[in-house]
Amino acid sequence: MPHVQITWVTGRTPEQKRKLAERVTQALIEDGRAKRENIQVTFIDVPPTDYAEAGLLVADQKRAP
Repeated sequence: MPHVQITWVTGRTPEQKRKLAERVTQALIEDGRAKRENIQVTFIDVPPTDYAEAGLLVADQKRAP
């Protein structure tokens, strides 16, 4: 049972998540030979004050997610 967890900075719309979940699922079906009903995708939305890259909080980088 494949489980994909995507952790990112908050800011994506439900439609963006729907689209990505379908594309990830389709890739696992086609390339991973997984069954659709066994694939799980979880989105972990993290506030920019709680996520850092290269030693800097994303909130301090003044960029869009």
